[in-house]
Amino acid sequence: MILVLLWGAILVSCLAYGLFLYKVLTACQLIDETGPVRGSELILAGLSLLVGVLQIASIFVPTNFYLSAIWLGGALVIAGLYRSGMTTYVRQFWEKQKQIPVFWLLFLAIVLYSTLSPDHFDSGIYHLPSIRWNERFPVIPGLGNLHGRLAFNSSFFVVSAAWGLTDLVGQTLYPLNGAIFLLVCWRIMSWKQTQYPALSLLLLLLVLYYLTRHVFSPTPDLPATLLPMTMMLMWLDQKPGFGFQLVVMVLLIALCVTIKLATIPIVLALIPIGWAVRPYLTVSRVALVLSIGLAFALPWVLRNIILSGYLIYPFPGLDLFSFDWKIPIERTYHERDYVEFWAKFRIHEAYMNVNYLKMSFAKWVPMWWERQGNFFNRPIWVVAVLSPLVMLSHLLAPKRRVAFNVLLMPYLVTLAGFLFWFLSAPDFRFGYVFIWLTALIPWLPILPEPAGERMLSLWCNRLAGSASVILIGFFVVYYLAIKHFPIQQYALIPKPLSYQDKGAYESLFTLRHTRSGLEVLNPVGSPLEQNCYEEEGKLCAPFFYPDLELRGTRIEEGFRSSLQVQQQMSLNK
Repeated sequence: MILVLLWGAILVSCLAYGLFLYKVLTACQLIDETGPVRGSELILAGLSLLVGVLQIASIFVPTNFYLSAIWLGGALVIAGLYRSGMTTYVRQFWEKQKQIPVFWLLFLAIVLYSTLSPDHFDSGIYHLPSIRWNERFPVIPGLGNLHGRLAFNSSFFVVSAAWGLTDLVGQTLYPLNGAIFLLVCWRIMSWKQTQYPALSLLLLLLVLYYLTRHVFSPTPDLPATLLPMTMMLMWLDQKPGFGFQLVVMVLLIALCVTIKLATIPIVLALIPIGWAVRPYLTVSRVALVLSIGLAFALPWVLRNIILSGYLIYPFPGLDLFSFDWKIPIERTYHERDYVEFWAKFRIHEAYMNVNYLKMSFAKWVPMWWERQGNFFNRPIWVVAVLSPLVMLSHLLAPKRRVAFNVLLMPYLVTLAGFLFWFLSAPDFRFGYVFIWLTALIPWLPILPEPAGERMLSLWCNRLAGSASVILIGFFVVYYLAIKHFPIQQYALIPKPLSYQDKGAYESLFTLRHTRSGLEVLNPVGSPLEQNCYEEEGKLCAPFFYPDLELRGTRIEEGFRSSLQVQQQMSLNK
């Protein structure tokens, strides 16, 4: 299966770049030796470098398979230079199979689910189109004027474009989520290398239940959950000193914000982490941390400005520029309001009523509660809401007070994230990591641990293995037996996301013309039907804006709205 090869290519190449970064930081004496560096930490560092480099590149060139080929070429050179280190980490991975054989059950489950066509409802609306635009062009000024959600600037789409291989295989592939999923699960399943194996096990079960359905979709929701969760677990296991693990944590914090703005509360972790390592800080180390932040923030903000005309989209309050490609402010308000509207009421955009957003807390919360269809959403939310009482109870128990002191800062950061999520856009998939950790961290001093490492690993592996078997069984029964999914047809290349499953092209899209003569495809049935999928070389948007026009003669020069141009001219007068 081609995805398995791509997973291997992504993970091994990131291992090489992570090892290179570790060697450079060690040679420059910017980090302390705080213990052995885990292979997963090197891969996470390499993944962060990959995202950072491609974000910068996307401003100047399309992020397509040419860049992934260059990345792989560089990884081969690094692997040759550090052959001994690469061999050691690869050997350690294979040796650990004796300790974590159940990982291969999980791997089999992910391989099976990755043959399916993406079913995330946003994938056809803007996930896949965003990836295709990044594959074809550098970042385009005013692309959000074609469709506002194309200005939802996520570095995930940039990296996905580089590994999409559309021109090579005839359809866009989505290997990034599968690679991240397997990496994080592998790290979690190293039960003996964490102080909180019970927490790791519970998080793994939640990840398998909630996120397995996303491994075959091009959605940033999965990395926006798994990467901050990994950072928080690293924080809980952090050792004294300014080590490589701390650098990886800083990289992950910066990376998460560029993937999904909903993760921004994770930045608060920098304050207590920085305070804890203040004895080890030097001018060069502070400069390193600031450089990491700027290296991720500057190209991400620049992409925001180019795509939408705003510093951060869709937040019109940060309206600092007057570029002709700026999205009209009324549409920016609409995008901002709909994110909150959907999260609170789960009502389709076609029936959006902004008056709902003016409801008092006491009125919208019951409506939100009634729309939580997933069986586990409500009890997890209740546990999270009650978690401050559990946390405070540790102060009354002398034996648990020490644990309270260790867990307090991580808990407060996740609680802040939970409150930010619930009071802004409380759709569960926007805040999984904050909800889960807010609910679970206070119970760590109470959760029983099996006696002995062997018994601990045995029980954790049994439960993880059982969950993987359930996933495999569900796939066999539901998809193969009931849905008759032809898995043999998609064993090499997964089923594509395409309009062709729904009918003929002519019956699904309407060709319309803007005032300037641009041809734009609209899905038939819009705004109820919003999928644009993959119409190569044609403009497609869920909504038709007759004021849309090119800024020049070529698409690369960008789009603008004649309404914005007229407003700007009137202001200049």
